[in-house]
Amino acid sequence: MSAPSSVPELPGADPHGEAAATLRICAILPEAETALSTLQCAVAAARAGSSKICAVHVGFDPEHTFVSAEEQDIQQLRDIYEGGPKQRTARVRAVFDAFLASTPDAPPMFWRNDEGDIQTNVAREAQTADLFVISRPIHMDAADAFRGALFGAHRLVLRAPRKTNAQRVLGRHVVVGWKPGAPAEQTVEAALPWLRQAGKVTVLWTEKAGAPPYDASARAFFAKLGIAVEIVRLERDRRSVGVQLLDEASKLGGDCLLIGAFHHGALWQAMLGGVTRDVLNHAEIPVFLMRAK
Repeated sequence: MSAPSSVPELPGADPHGEAAATLRICAILPEAETALSTLQCAVAAARAGSSKICAVHVGFDPEHTFVSAEEQDIQQLRDIYEGGPKQRTARVRAVFDAFLASTPDAPPMFWRNDEGDIQTNVAREAQTADLFVISRPIHMDAADAFRGALFGAHRLVLRAPRKTNAQRVLGRHVVVGWKPGAPAEQTVEAALPWLRQAGKVTVLWTEKAGAPPYDASARAFFAKLGIAVEIVRLERDRRSVGVQLLDEASKLGGDCLLIGAFHHGALWQAMLGGVTRDVLNHAEIPVFLMRAK
């Protein structure tokens, strides 16, 4: 596979010159339909501190990587319904340019176009990113990019909702779905810049048959990190835990949800545990999550 080519960066862009304390936010833009919501969430996340945003278009282009005959057939069908790679890239770039022009108070932002194998390029971006922001996928490239960000990069991911919101606020009230273990603990630790800036943090937990209550572990873990939290027991009903978490977060006025990415199974479509999968399928607010290392 040849090295990814780049659309020229915007004037003044410097992806490697930021100070150590600067948050490096990578907005992954695989499709035009969700690019605006992703950019809005990236800017909202950047309010947590000094930040720079790299808006990266990732898209599969058979000219830049080896593909089988079967894959070539699939890409030709995509071209009919979605347009060719250059057309798809141009649509995403147009959304980025329009957003930049309409958001003069945005933190420093620059553009990069990564062509070729999507998951390889996402893994490369992870080397200089503190946070990936990516929307719920619609098309094939977006599904591959989300898989790469969550399962391959081992970076904190902020999953943006598809619905746009020009007044998006993130971090006034963070709601945490707590289950003790590496997934939740590592996600919380990765999200500390946002938790420390939050106006309020609420931790939700629910009992599991045969397991001790989760509230004591949550209280001890957040106290160790120096994060003041309100701990609330979620009373179980017939709905899934994921749906209940989202409903309670909405009732509490949470502007984002944080959960660990629990997973299982051999196929990536089945790797997410039930709570994680249900949250991602139904969330209409941004969701922080990370797969444990």
